[in-house]
Amino acid sequence: MDPAEYLAIVPLLIYGIGITELLGQWKRFFNKEGRFPLYIIYTIILTEVAVYNVVIYIDLVNVLPQQSYFTYLLNLLPPILFLMVVNIFTPDEGSKTEEYFNKNIRLMFVLIALFAASHFLYEFDEQEGQGYFRIIFLILLTAIAIFKKQWLMYLVAIFWIASVVNRGGMLVS
Repeated sequence: MDPAEYLAIVPLLIYGIGITELLGQWKRFFNKEGRFPLYIIYTIILTEVAVYNVVIYIDLVNVLPQQSYFTYLLNLLPPILFLMVVNIFTPDEGSKTEEYFNKNIRLMFVLIALFAASHFLYEFDEQEGQGYFRIIFLILLTAIAIFKKQWLMYLVAIFWIASVVNRGGMLVS
């Protein structure tokens, strides 16, 4: 194995744990008591965002061996924040989805905003305009954390769809 592949194992493993936890939550889509539209939407959003982050992380793999230990730790910040988001986002077994979601909105969206902001720590080979989408997301996510308005959460979902369409032509390395 190449040294870069060894260094990439930890962040990719963290993303993998988060994705596994999210995919386990998809069972709530089929449970009448677990069905809550915003929870379903954000489960899908977070799953896609995790997959996207694994894809863009590939850009960092080749430069990992040339980085300092401190820089490597900074590169671990987004996956760690993502796992924190997933841990707060996913209700315990037997919890009422809507009640749990509404109770944890502030913490969830603060962590999601920190996760989005952490992507400004380094540059990826992203589609043009993704930085602008990220800034819009940061503003909206912060507003959700402050005001807890559901219409803002749906607005984020609309912008997320636009960002997926924007990066849809991105080449996978």
